[in-house]
Amino acid sequence: MWGMSDSEEENPYADKSDEDIEVKEEPPACTTGLALAEHYFGPLLSPVAATPAQWTAYTEHRRGANAKYKNVSDRPKRSISDAVASIEVELGLDNETLQKCVCILGRLVERDGVDHRNADILVRIYSPATPKYIDVHIKYHCRARMNEIEWCYSLGYKIYNRISGAPTDYSDPSTEGPPSMWHCRGGWRSICWGFYDDEDNYGDRWRRIEVADMGLHEEGVLDVHKALFGPIETPPSDDTDALVAYRRKLVATVRLLLAALGINYEVACMADETDEWPRDFTLEGLSDKWVARGIRAACGFQLSGDAEAARRGKEERRECAARPNSYVEDDEDDDEDMDDDEDMDDAEDDEEDEEDEGFYADEVHVHVV
Repeated sequence: MWGMSDSEEENPYADKSDEDIEVKEEPPACTTGLALAEHYFGPLLSPVAATPAQWTAYTEHRRGANAKYKNVSDRPKRSISDAVASIEVELGLDNETLQKCVCILGRLVERDGVDHRNADILVRIYSPATPKYIDVHIKYHCRARMNEIEWCYSLGYKIYNRISGAPTDYSDPSTEGPPSMWHCRGGWRSICWGFYDDEDNYGDRWRRIEVADMGLHEEGVLDVHKALFGPIETPPSDDTDALVAYRRKLVATVRLLLAALGINYEVACMADETDEWPRDFTLEGLSDKWVARGIRAACGFQLSGDAEAARRGKEERRECAARPNSYVEDDEDDDEDMDDDEDMDDAEDDEEDEEDEGFYADEVHVHVV
């Protein structure tokens, strides 16, 4: 993990000048509470009721974080700003409404050609509607060896319902033990995790044995929405349009957690829509899009095809566990499908990550128990 409060070099944006960054004039000395928050960060989105002290603490904390780390709007990280911008469109918000709420506390990325090999990213999302914030973290490793693939990751979040401490304070998620344990201690909550089982599974005998699960549940989604956008009311069961809008808001809320890390996973909310994998990060070890299905379940609904997709996914896991060394042929097919536009985008992403790769350890040792 990083020691960001000890060394500026671990924050790739620490030396960013204030050029082209909007500087707010100081408000009157008597300005406090919600008025102070609106002055620096407004317009807020239907701000919820809170005490003046809570809004003042929020404003000071967020200003301190912006001064130290900058936000995505001030210093774009293309993969993150683009992903968050897509959520703004989904929610019908003005450009940068959410981007300026995201601070990158630490981002260590090592690429392997077109994909991420190692990533350790911690971001903070300040609510645009409440005096709260959420930290989101991913630890990720994916590397193809001669006869096998190393793959493991865990995604998690931590809600801060009360502002306290310095803006540079953060809680390290523990990455000891298996990925299933990385975001379940110290107030951290799991979104999802996965890895290829390596127990007696290596060399010519290697198989894609996916061990993975969703940690997100409906109560957690509502907690996240309440922290970021305020409470949400469940619509009447006979109001179809309101139900669809409700689903989309909850799904967009979960997608924002991923987008703040640069993960743009498009999740269908209607039967005629499709789930679209994110680029760069592999969140599922096989072709089954169980993360998208799990997000829908955590948002309180499933689509008509989800049960059959789950059945096919179970069958795929059974078949892959019994079929060694299938990944080489699959990967060759994937390479043939890559188009020139994606190659251009990946080249730009490589340039984007150059500033970070010097801060990453030369090798990440993955041990799954």
